Amino acid sequence: MTDDLSVFWQNNERARTLFYELLERSERAAYDDDFLARLAAYREAECLLRGGTDAPNADIFAARYLLHHGDAQAALVCAERAYALRPVNYEVWKLLAAIYVRLGRTADALTMYGNAYGIYFAPEIPAELIRQGGTEGRARLTVALGCGNFAPLAKARVSMNGDDPAFQTDIFLGELLPLTPPPQAQRFWVACYTDNSFLSDHTFLAEELRHTDVFYRCGHRDFWFQLQQAVEVRGTVEVNVPDGSEVVLPVAGTEHLQELTVETQHMPARTAYLGTCAFSHFRLSETTRFTAATDAPYAVGTPIRLGHSPVRKKLVLNILVDGLSWNIAQSYFPEMMPNIARFFAHGVIFDQHFSVSEYTHPSLPTIETGRYPHHTMVFNDNDSHELPLAFKTLSECMADLGYYTTAPSASSDNVYCGAMRGYRQLNISSWKQPALDAADRAIMQLEAFDEADQFLFLHISDVHPWNAAGFKFHPSLEAHLPLAQRLFEADAHVPSVRLPKLFVYQEQFRQGLRKADRNIAPLLRYIEEHYAEEEYIVNLYADHGNSVFAAPTAGVADGLGTDASHTEPVDIISANATRAVWMVRGAGVPHGIVAKELTSSADIYPTLGALCGFPVAEDIDGNLPSVFGGTARDAAVSMSMFPGQTFKLAIRTQQHALRLETRGVVDEDGTVDFAGAKTAIYPRAHECEEGCEIDSPALRAFFYPRAREIAREIANNGDRWPAMRAARPQWFGEE
Repeated sequence: MTDDLSVFWQNNERARTLFYELLERSERAAYDDDFLARLAAYREAECLLRGGTDAPNADIFAARYLLHHGDAQAALVCAERAYALRPVNYEVWKLLAAIYVRLGRTADALTMYGNAYGIYFAPEIPAELIRQGGTEGRARLTVALGCGNFAPLAKARVSMNGDDPAFQTDIFLGELLPLTPPPQAQRFWVACYTDNSFLSDHTFLAEELRHTDVFYRCGHRDFWFQLQQAVEVRGTVEVNVPDGSEVVLPVAGTEHLQELTVETQHMPARTAYLGTCAFSHFRLSETTRFTAATDAPYAVGTPIRLGHSPVRKKLVLNILVDGLSWNIAQSYFPEMMPNIARFFAHGVIFDQHFSVSEYTHPSLPTIETGRYPHHTMVFNDNDSHELPLAFKTLSECMADLGYYTTAPSASSDNVYCGAMRGYRQLNISSWKQPALDAADRAIMQLEAFDEADQFLFLHISDVHPWNAAGFKFHPSLEAHLPLAQRLFEADAHVPSVRLPKLFVYQEQFRQGLRKADRNIAPLLRYIEEHYAEEEYIVNLYADHGNSVFAAPTAGVADGLGTDASHTEPVDIISANATRAVWMVRGAGVPHGIVAKELTSSADIYPTLGALCGFPVAEDIDGNLPSVFGGTARDAAVSMSMFPGQTFKLAIRTQQHALRLETRGVVDEDGTVDFAGAKTAIYPRAHECEEGCEIDSPALRAFFYPRAREIAREIANNGDRWPAMRAARPQWFGEE
């Protein structure tokens, strides 16, 4: 790519020619000196295309060459380097599967086989490898075969039926999730969330439903699981408590009314009764011995150390209000959200805050890591690869500072990818996270662990729009809405990010604002009553906006006389869809400011780093806002890189916006061809309005380098791996 600003993007024809020459030689295993010469030339051309030193396709060809010549260890170096940039790539998965088999790393090989088969249904997974994989290998294969959301569900749980592999819909329950924990941390042990009820009841229900299609399809939506960092043990366990310290210990059983004998130096043996897959807590003030009455396993969580530190806040609370578009809500704020408005009037409200993505799956990892989706590569919900451990999450950073990190109400959407791996405890459901429950659980958590410094995360869904086909609306809406506005034509297949401009959706949004505000209010009052201003930090933000106040989709009428022939599609990265809410109050936060500077959802990470004191990596995409002592952004980025749809990009300044859309679709691996991409620059107030385009050398000189920096990371130069095309012909319009 040159510095020419007359055309946004030009593919590298030299690189393309070399790619297909190498591909042809590779397919006939012509791994000779001529192959190496062409590979060297291709690596140079690919690096030039990407504007750096990374060359993932060249690394794939190099790994093939080395593996052919028997050097599996050197092939591994190249393949893992390609994987770091293309963790959702079919060719990389196949390579790593073959390399790991050669090196005897069976569980890793099964993971790569599972990644590939889960999307492409190829290659076949060797039955002998599954047999050799043991419990760990089969568990990791199970995660890889499934989708990236809805933990702890398993689309195809792998087991052995005699000597033959068996596959069954299931739940990871009463066992460890086969995910990589942070250093010095434990894996998540999966239990059912239980509060003020009989310990085993929810597990009994889950056991009845775990293999049923109905639970996998919809029953999990409001079923709550509890994930706890823990180890599974048998027999006797001694928990050491340093002199003068006290801890709270989570313990869960695997049998109904499972008995443990508990004794200390100063307390004679007594009996504790555990529930099946449900955690109970025990306060320990000295070293304590637990002994099981049977050989059945039980789970012992990481001890929660009590005590405050002057270098920490007593409370840091993040509240994610899913789908709360500031572009819309500001018109009703504070009328419909008086409690939230009153609370954050004493802090900072960001008026020009933008989400990086249009929906939760890629958005939340951006918030938790400070990195854009083309860096996390969490964009494809059919994939379940884990974020690199080098990407430290918010919860990991807060845990490193000594906070007790918990999520009393969270979504299961980003568990498998590792975005939530730093939390000691997660209460998760896959669909519904009501603010009422979230606030109540948060208060219980604060009361229970008031002797510890806590970092809490709440994910609430009251405002999030859902497709109305088969959906139960707010009762006030249904009782008051005239029939003509209540009834409409609905396409059950329209996703939430593309819902049309219907009055019923708009009113549901307004009711969601009221409901969320009403139910969060007790939590905000509790904080004000129990903590001094300098003892807490509260963030309230959204992961994205929504579309229901935008242009209607084709052929949809709303009962208010909207023209049913209107054919304008929904703009999924519009201001409605990406201008999100972000408010902060507490220690180190200025009072009573409405900040007009541009901010991004990636900025929440470095902001907490500055306010709480954890180190922030230099290579993140987040920026510390000027109101907190940083430098104001010159532009905010929003993108949609959903597989099978065109790649869309918005780069916004205070006055202007560059809008880009590719001609071709994003492939399963996140790459896309930028040649011929449609680009235009608009005044912010007239984005994508016909006839409002602005073109000048100065504007191109500002926007194009920023957009090209993103494009270089995921541009495929128009090159296609034929095996990917053959496995998914519908992706290329060949069905």
